[in-house]
Amino acid sequence: MYEFKNIENVSFDDLANTWNSAFSDYVVPMKMTSEDIEVYFKVTGVDRNHSYGAFYQDTLVGLLINSVDTFRGEKVAYDAMTGIVPEHRGKGLFSQLFEFTRNSLKDSDITHYYLEVITTNEKAYSIYRKKGGKVDREFTFLECNNSNSPLKFETTNPSEKIEVSVMSLSEYLLKSSVENELSLYEPSFANRISALNRNIDNYRIAFVEGEKSAVIFSKQGIIPQILVNNKESNDSLFAVLKYLSGQFEKLRISNIPITETQLIENLLNFGFKVLVNQYEMCIEL
Repeated sequence: MYEFKNIENVSFDDLANTWNSAFSDYVVPMKMTSEDIEVYFKVTGVDRNHSYGAFYQDTLVGLLINSVDTFRGEKVAYDAMTGIVPEHRGKGLFSQLFEFTRNSLKDSDITHYYLEVITTNEKAYSIYRKKGGKVDREFTFLECNNSNSPLKFETTNPSEKIEVSVMSLSEYLLKSSVENELSLYEPSFANRISALNRNIDNYRIAFVEGEKSAVIFSKQGIIPQILVNNKESNDSLFAVLKYLSGQFEKLRISNIPITETQLIENLLNFGFKVLVNQYEMCIEL
């Protein structure tokens, strides 16, 4: 018999143990320490009162961790972490945990539930479809491993030296006219400026003055937003990414909408590889 309740009093050690067990057989390595999870909760704005666990004999065996925020003008929840440990799968546990979560969120006047599903995870996609989920957008997640395959690109003017400036994201936002997002495309829920602001000291920005090319990056080498205004030339964007490739062994670009075909093509030409594609799904509560 399972018990469902929020995770307000669950330790980060217990959360890490359950998470690592749930993803021990996952397609992408997902291991996290208790410190990693604590930081992740802060970065994604996890609301413990609106995040829930399934307990079996007082042991946490399932997670449905949520952020709550305003998105597109509505109060919504976002699935920040979901997992069921292997020995408790196939028993309808996720469906029970989700329905408990749905009813609890609905009672808090939350109107929509957003989540991301890897496009090849047909089982998870099918489950969320049965719960009323509809695909809102599709994202691509790219990676460049600089030790194995460094970035490559021929500039239109090889003799020209492009200067890259770097500053903290907080300083840049104060000096610039950016009010909502840096990128011209709508970023994913977790990559919005308002979300990054929760842990803004973790982010910096590299840019080329006057060229309208800029990249926000984290201390871990993850890029949540890219600005490219000058579509006639990729030189300045490449210069920024080339600079960053010298700072990190791996560079990862998180959730570019697949509708940004030219940007994705340019990134692939630079030497980035698609790590995974994800659906952004929305469930009306």
